[in-house]
Amino acid sequence: MDIPNLTAPSRSIGSTLGLKFYRLRTLLRRHWWIPLLTVCLGLAYQGWVVSRKPDLYESTSQISVREQLDNLDETSIKFRESTDTFLGNTLKMLQGPDIHRAARERLEMEAPELGAPEVSVEPMLIPRTSIFSIVGSGTNPEYTRRYVDTVVASFIASRQQVRGQAITDVAVDITGELATYRREHAKEKAELDAFIEKNNMHFWKEQATSSATFLADLKTRQAKLKTELQRLENLTPEQLLNSGPSAPAAQRSAGGENVDPSQGEGGVGNELYGQYLQANNQLAMKRAEMEERSTVWKDAHPRMKALKMDLARAERQIEFLKKQSAGAAQARIATIKAELMSLESGIADWSAKVEEASRKDAEYQRLQAAVARTQGLQEKLIAQMDKIKIGSGINAGGLQVVQKATPPAPVPKGAVKHLLIGLIGGLLVGGAILFFLDKSDDRLSSSTEMIEHFSEPILGQIPNVTDTRKESGLPLLQPEDERYSYAEAFRSLRSSLIFMPNQEELKTLLITSAIPNEGKSTVASNLAVTMAASGARVLLVDADLRRGDLAALFDTDGRHGLSSILRGEVPWKSALQSTPYPTLTLIPRGPVTNQSGELLLKPMMEKMLEEFKEEYDLVIFNTAPILATDDTPTLAPHFDGTLMVIRAQFTSARLTQNSLNALYQRQVNVLGLILNCVDTEMPDYYYYRYPKYYAA
Repeated sequence: MDIPNLTAPSRSIGSTLGLKFYRLRTLLRRHWWIPLLTVCLGLAYQGWVVSRKPDLYESTSQISVREQLDNLDETSIKFRESTDTFLGNTLKMLQGPDIHRAARERLEMEAPELGAPEVSVEPMLIPRTSIFSIVGSGTNPEYTRRYVDTVVASFIASRQQVRGQAITDVAVDITGELATYRREHAKEKAELDAFIEKNNMHFWKEQATSSATFLADLKTRQAKLKTELQRLENLTPEQLLNSGPSAPAAQRSAGGENVDPSQGEGGVGNELYGQYLQANNQLAMKRAEMEERSTVWKDAHPRMKALKMDLARAERQIEFLKKQSAGAAQARIATIKAELMSLESGIADWSAKVEEASRKDAEYQRLQAAVARTQGLQEKLIAQMDKIKIGSGINAGGLQVVQKATPPAPVPKGAVKHLLIGLIGGLLVGGAILFFLDKSDDRLSSSTEMIEHFSEPILGQIPNVTDTRKESGLPLLQPEDERYSYAEAFRSLRSSLIFMPNQEELKTLLITSAIPNEGKSTVASNLAVTMAASGARVLLVDADLRRGDLAALFDTDGRHGLSSILRGEVPWKSALQSTPYPTLTLIPRGPVTNQSGELLLKPMMEKMLEEFKEEYDLVIFNTAPILATDDTPTLAPHFDGTLMVIRAQFTSARLTQNSLNALYQRQVNVLGLILNCVDTEMPDYYYYRYPKYYAA
């Protein structure tokens, strides 16, 4: 069954890098000869390349560039292309096939006795200068020197010819462009004059300004009337009376018409508002007087009747004022709507006038800008033609030989450079080989890698103490053992088993591994010693009937053991062997047999396990590796739990997974994994400080 791995820690970047570094270091210790071999091969190859390189000689010449026509205006695109790109094109032309073919033909005629060996030419621009350095290298020193001089001379001649033709072409192009711009300028000037003559521009400018101002006033008046109309339509007659007049008594509209001085912006006259306030005050006074007199006079009292009549008269007056207010509001609404219709008509007329004036002004500005543009282009082209006339009389090449080809000098073969290339290349190849070896190696080195491969919990990590191994094997734990980390790891394993969740009764325990030589016998023995040290009665049984060696490990008599019991030769109690540990008893392997599978399948095995449970607190069986025999998968289903031992840097994750699958197919209760022979220098090992702690 799969148990969620409860031991998985949260991995930080630092711990991950630490594990990667440790794995790389271990890989280098194991395969150090691979990068050494690749580096040696790389150095040998580069040494062979250096020895095969021919002797070369180098000669250098220098030419300077003095561009004379570099102040032309940027709008002359074609002419600028013929001058500004000179520096960049020089590098390409010096390496061009035409220049080199001309140089070789000239040398064949001038010095045929030198032959025609291959010469490579590399031009370069000296930084922050206009000087080109032409470096030639070849096997014949004299031919190389003369070849460099010939290349420079051929380039200068070719450049002078190209430059002269370029200046002529540019002058022709500029003349054609100037004639075109003159025709365009005359046409656009005529259009501008005709437009000014047809339209009185001064009148249209003044009309555009005044029309825009008047149109703004009309729109302002329209907005105010819409606001007033919305107010009159939304308020009730009583609300209009209560709000009172909200505008001056007399206004003039934007069109100049008079407004009724008795009407405010709210549509209620000042006189009507005053009457409404007076009637409200009288009504309040009558109600107060009636409330006061009602405590003295009865309803039939003449004065009470008169007071009620006055109160009713005041209420009728207020209702009359409300009706008057509603009528006045309706009249004002009709007036406003009529005025808004008039304003909309006026706004439309004046908007058309403003739009017409703006259109004429925009057309005038466009014609003026077109005339100015063609005039400016003509002036620039004329200035450029003047500069071309001046430049045509100057040396068109602008080139000068600063230094002729130097005497040929031997070229170093670059042995140091080649050796560095061989060294770096060898290291890279070796690193790549180590990388693929690491990717293909699934042997587990740490608990972190086990967590990545398995879901079973890791119950213990046993450090590697093979340096304490003697001729008789690795010594068992002693009461005052100085292998502090080793002893503490088994105590931790003991605690993991004692306090394991969901394990109500754990009395029979089977310890196995995937393949031989993983240390399961040592782990089983030391776990039994640790359990016995806590006071438990422990029985350790060597169930590896083919290669079990617990008798030799405990230095006891191994002539009779489990194989003898299963054959019926001796009762199991007669095969018990005492150990130096008081509460630990051992049943050795007994005589070696090749029929271990048949013996372990006998019915007496289950009966004997029940008897073991009654006599002992814990029974530990050390069994054969799972992938070596079928003994363990046959025996394990009868046990309360099984532990799988994995040796660090030895056991394949694939083989371990196959072993676990074989156990799960038999419904075995796998309690967890034990990582044996862990390197204490691993970043995720947690008992590395115990020696210092005990020493303190």
